[in-house]
Amino acid sequence: MRLPIRTRLTASYAVFLAAILAGLGAFLVLELRTDLRSTIDREVRSSTVAIRASFLAEGAAAFSETAAAALHRTGAAAQVLDARGRVRLSYGGDLAQDPMLDNDALARVLSGRTLLVDRGVGDHHQSFRVMAIRVTTHGQRESLVVGESLDTTNEAVKKILVLLLIAAPIALAAAGAAGWWVVNHALLPVDRMRRKAERIGIDHLHERVSAPNPTDEIGQLAATLNAMLDRLESDVAARRRLVADASHELRTPLAAMRAELDVSLRDPDLTDAEHATLQSVREDVDRMSRTVDNLLTLALADDRRLELVQTPVALDELARSIADSMEALAAGRDVRVWSEASDESCSALGDAQRLGQALTNLIENAIKFTPPGGEVVVSSWRSSGEVGVTVSDTGAGIPAEASSHVFERFYRADPSRSRESGGSGLGLAICYEIMAAHSGRIWVRSAEGSGSAFSIALPALDAPEEPDAVPAGDESQFTSGPPT
Repeated sequence: MRLPIRTRLTASYAVFLAAILAGLGAFLVLELRTDLRSTIDREVRSSTVAIRASFLAEGAAAFSETAAAALHRTGAAAQVLDARGRVRLSYGGDLAQDPMLDNDALARVLSGRTLLVDRGVGDHHQSFRVMAIRVTTHGQRESLVVGESLDTTNEAVKKILVLLLIAAPIALAAAGAAGWWVVNHALLPVDRMRRKAERIGIDHLHERVSAPNPTDEIGQLAATLNAMLDRLESDVAARRRLVADASHELRTPLAAMRAELDVSLRDPDLTDAEHATLQSVREDVDRMSRTVDNLLTLALADDRRLELVQTPVALDELARSIADSMEALAAGRDVRVWSEASDESCSALGDAQRLGQALTNLIENAIKFTPPGGEVVVSSWRSSGEVGVTVSDTGAGIPAEASSHVFERFYRADPSRSRESGGSGLGLAICYEIMAAHSGRIWVRSAEGSGSAFSIALPALDAPEEPDAVPAGDESQFTSGPPT
């Protein structure tokens, strides 16, 4: 799973910083250890040279005094070993009582080599830096051994290492938090642009995104997005003009064709075949005219030019009259259409012609998709400050996956059946736009195999308060139209 960019940036910054801290800490520890050991090596060498010179010049009598003067550190020790490895002279307390060289090292020193090595001294094997050099007195070869404890050096290195191990996670956490804040602050303009872009829909293409600094990378991104929106707005406007102009120009020739076909159909000399052909063409022209009218209505709605002549409308009377006008269509399909009115007033403020167009589309759809012997019920109602009309049928219903798309333009839940019934996929989209222009609502409640119920609702004329419920049924089953 891909992590958010702010998380990835912060994690990358933290890993990079951890690597730097680890490298820097290792360098500091090694450098400190090297410097401290170099200091001890210089002191051991200088002490060894001083003690050797005094020992060779003054003999054993001055050994302890010279060792005490040369060795300043606590825990330092010096000793003289004979050829058999026995301690002949010593300085440094109990640590100097045992030989600080093993037999192999002693043999190398007696052969003339100088050693500077780490040794474990005493019963507890304390870490010492030991230098051994051969001295010859009275013809006898002996080994002068001088050592200084490394405990102080090791403790200093250990303390620095502990401090780094404690401080590094704290510094890393603080730097990570600071990095998270910096990344969040840097991405705030992007987040604002994202939220703005989410609000820009097909009906709000005139809006633009903005950035605090138009010259940086985010500003350039905003400029690119705005240029894209300019092109989209121009293209959408051009297409809307094309649809509106084409629809407007087609209405006149289609009306002329319909008139000519009506005249031709009244000719008594037509044969049955000719009459049937002209009648089929007449139906095709009617279907095309309805599609053109629907496209023109949608074009006007898109341009916010869908004019409404709002007057008080009795929805129950309007629904009843339209249901009565549809009885002939329903009878031809062996479908019963009947209406039922609410006992309360169902008046609202609206455009009677446009509301009638929406109801006509709903009732016509219900008739088309109701099988013979079924029925369509047109009922008016009033509920919670709203008045409305519900058109119910006993058809096959709408599949659950199609319910959220039925108000989209040119959408068909069953494309083959819609073409056979003459539908263009625009009727419900027209209903949605008409209700949106009225600031009303439209929704569907349907279950496959149990019919469908389409409802429209407007604020009641005598109850301006906002609605708080929907009528009849579980609200969770209702699906609104497509977002604007």
